[in-house]
Amino acid sequence: MEISETSKRDGPLSHIRVLDFSQTLAGPFASTILSDLGAEIIKVEKPGFGDQTRHFAPFQEGESHYFLSINRNKKSIAIDVKSEAGKQVIFDLIKKCDVLLENFRPGVMDKLGFGSEVIEELNPGMIQCSISAFGKTGPYGERAGYDIMVQAMSGVMSLTGEPDSPMRCGLPIGDLVGGLYGAISILGAIVEKQKTGKGLRADISLLDNLVSLLGYYAGKYYITGKSDQPIGSHHPFIVPYGTYQAKDGFMVLAVYTEDFWKKFTLAVDKPEWLIDPRFANNQQRVKNRDLLIDLVQQILIEKEISYWTRVFEEQDIPHSPILNVEQILGHPQIMARELVKKVEHPAYGSFQVIDSPIKYTNMDRGNPTPPPVLGEHTEDVLKDLLGYSQDRIEKITNK
Repeated sequence: MEISETSKRDGPLSHIRVLDFSQTLAGPFASTILSDLGAEIIKVEKPGFGDQTRHFAPFQEGESHYFLSINRNKKSIAIDVKSEAGKQVIFDLIKKCDVLLENFRPGVMDKLGFGSEVIEELNPGMIQCSISAFGKTGPYGERAGYDIMVQAMSGVMSLTGEPDSPMRCGLPIGDLVGGLYGAISILGAIVEKQKTGKGLRADISLLDNLVSLLGYYAGKYYITGKSDQPIGSHHPFIVPYGTYQAKDGFMVLAVYTEDFWKKFTLAVDKPEWLIDPRFANNQQRVKNRDLLIDLVQQILIEKEISYWTRVFEEQDIPHSPILNVEQILGHPQIMARELVKKVEHPAYGSFQVIDSPIKYTNMDRGNPTPPPVLGEHTEDVLKDLLGYSQDRIEKITNK
């Protein structure tokens, strides 16, 4: 689809236009990734209400922190998709877009009148991506589901937390990975369309996504027939590798190789550990994990984090203090990477957003644009993209 000059953003997807029905997190995160790569995103929202996350506190100048955080670089149109006039708008937009993204429960798009067969009739070759909790098939296919549910079902929670105390990940990892896989599926479909002209339909399941991340935990189960239990922030197969308390806070160590182990014993002034058969290699250290973790903890708690940071940097031992959100957002490394960008919002004013972590060293994509006000681009899209008359636009928007 040809993108108008006023709509273009730099990036490898600057020739792609996405019709985005998604709400809350998984879908909007996927479309944000695409927008960061230059795609034009037309976000369809309910008039007078919009994306559910527009109503999540805290607010500033009436704008939700949640919505502002994950909807940069997008256009918002407020359309009643259940009305006949609204349906026609969507039909016309389908003809003008390359990708359709939604994260409704399976079957909702069909009930709205925008099922896959309708889409293909209007725009053969259109790429379709559906993100849902359990996917479109299987006994759970029509169930509603949320991040915490798929974390629980996938095995992820069973591996997270302290022994006998499974915990949800601090980040909504199910939704975020859903957004990542959704974006990846669309990128793959774009390449396929370039080769064959065929528009693929991606069926992305949040549960599938997390199960796919089990990796070596699944491998271990297939070999041993046993499921792992949570062990806190320590590693199941490497010791010492985890969280430790220093005198004034917490930090992590990642003594991943035998070379690092030798350096570590020197850094903590325990050369005798190198000849101790209990710690002779990683296999023995894992076998005696509780003892070694306790011994390391006794040493680290005697000094401040700044001391250990200096010592471990001198010895080239992988480590890090545990930073909070404020500390990492102001960290020199993040500043040097220019990951935090300032934008000007028409209602909120000046504020900062996290920009895309994808960087091309030979392409400057510029600063992100601010998340849209509800319906901010309705008239522009209807007039400039669809060629509607002003009278027709006013009837649709009830102006």
